[in-house]
Amino acid sequence: MISNEQRAHEIALALVAKTASADKPLEAYHDYVNALLPILKEIDKDFPNGIKEHLDR
Repeated sequence: MISNEQRAHEIALALVAKTASADKPLEAYHDYVNALLPILKEIDKDFPNGIKEHLDR
């Protein structure tokens, strides 16, 4: 099972990767955190027990 935190991390990275600048790592980190927290909050609300990858297991 993938944890909600891992799923939110992957989504936030994908969203920020397009706009992040290697020249401004602190700004990129702030953008990542600002994307991560709302995503994690929504995933936790929708999937309180995590997201199961394979339904047959």
